[in-house]
Formats: sequence, C-alpha cells, structure tokens
Amino acid sequence: MTASPPPARSDDRLASDIARLALRYRGRFSPETIQRLVTDSYERLARHARVRTHLVVLAEHLATERLDALAHIEGAPGTGLPRVLFVCSHNAGRSQMAAALLAHRAGGHVTGSSAGPSRPPTSNRPSCRC
Repeated sequence: MTASPPPARSDDRLASDIARLALRYRGRFSPETIQRLVTDSYERLARHARVRTHLVVLAEHLATERLDALAHIEGAPGTGLPRVLFVCSHNAGRSQMAAALLAHRAGGHVTGSSAGPSRPPTSNRPSCRC
C-alpha cells in the first residue's frame, strides 16, 4: 500500500516556487493558474515517486514547461521560438538527453521538451529503432 503524497500547499518551498513563477509570468497567467499548475505538477510527480528528495524542484521545472507550452499554444508575445518535442516510449532517458542536447546546441533559439509514458512498457522489446 502506498502512502498518499504530502499536501503540496503546506510546503513553504513550493509556495516560494509559486511566487517566483507568478513574477515570471506576470501579465500572462494569473497567480491562481500558476498555483493550480504547480500543485498539480507536484501531486502528479509525488503519486509515483519512490525518492521524494527533489520533488519540489522537479514540480517547478514541470510547471514551467507546462506554462511555457500553454503560452506558446495561446500565441503569447515572446513565445515565438520553435518548439521541438522528443518522445521516448521506454523511459530510457533518450528524449531527455535529446532535449538537453538541443537546448545546448541551439543556444536559446529553439525550445526542446521531452515526453514519454508514465510507466515503462512491460515488454523488453523496443517499439522503435533509435
């Protein structure tokens, strides 16, 4: 039986992350929207986390990616950078490495993100040839 994640709203560090993101996205998203996304990101990560040491930092990073993607979709000013999404179906880290390499090589001219399933597949056979 897994323990339920600790309430995100009571964490002072998470509250400071929300305040920092509210300043960063002032005029683009309401503080309530930011709080909702940060809290949701934290709870999603905490739901399956085995190690909880860096959940607050990871939640802020995930919420930032989600807010940037939302701003891009809504066509907000200053979000005109091309976006590239790398997807890896086996949670092997390939998409994260590809996004990091793109960010490093593009020098801020392209935004890279990574995605994959929330759980690795049960089969050991890769579904793609990378």
